[in-house]
Amino acid sequence: MNRPKDLPNRLECAYCKRNYKHGGECQGKSTNRNEDGCLYFSMDEKGCIRNIDQSIPFNLYSDIPPVGMWRDGWTIYNQDTKIRINKIYALSWNERKGLLYVKCNFDYFINEFSENYKKETNKPNLKVIK
Repeated sequence: MNRPKDLPNRLECAYCKRNYKHGGECQGKSTNRNEDGCLYFSMDEKGCIRNIDQSIPFNLYSDIPPVGMWRDGWTIYNQDTKIRINKIYALSWNERKGLLYVKCNFDYFINEFSENYKKETNKPNLKVIK
């Protein structure tokens, strides 16, 4: 994937596939950069990692991913993504819909520079796509 024209130089590390944290900076990278950006930049199709506290709906007989492991099969802002649950706070039931809501802190990938990205005005709505 080529570098988007509207990607600011300061966000290169967050969207670079060479950076394993997707948010830290490369070692030895200078803050005084030219307008072309980083020479080592390689755009990651998944985007950058974001963190949020939210309730995630699970079907009654589906597995909840282990804490600390990336799992795919989710959509957010109408894009396929992976999530990683960091901490679980509470569980609640919705008997009518047959859903188990897991209140947790999780990380997810989002690519705001993708053609399919459409930002919603409210909180991201995480859905299972399996």
